[in-house]
Amino acid sequence: MKKIFITGIAGFIGFHLSKHLQTAGYTVAGCDNFSSYYDISLKRDRAKHLADNKILVHEFDIRDQDKLQKTIKSHQSTHLVHLAAQPGVRASLTHPQKYLDNNLDGFGKILEVCRSLDLKLTYASSSSV
Repeated sequence: MKKIFITGIAGFIGFHLSKHLQTAGYTVAGCDNFSSYYDISLKRDRAKHLADNKILVHEFDIRDQDKLQKTIKSHQSTHLVHLAAQPGVRASLTHPQKYLDNNLDGFGKILEVCRSLDLKLTYASSSSV
């Protein structure tokens, strides 16, 4: 049985993908940092809906590599779908370091965890590349 961990699970794509994968018979868990770029209450509602349907949602930043690795390992995940990113092209022009930290450093942590745990990775880039 494939066990899939989704970063950015409370976002629009992560939410719908997790429901689809669960319906297809996969075990799904994920994380989100609940950033304020989009409406946090909407993300919290999505996370509650997922939790009510037996999809575990953890709140932390993917740049916390130890937490990321321990959490994925605890779920015995076999696959990782990386959807977490700092979105928005306009804001990246005024706050470029935030985008470098979240999108590049965060992705580096994802790659290292996938290598360490021998996970299959699916990566959906953000609009801010």
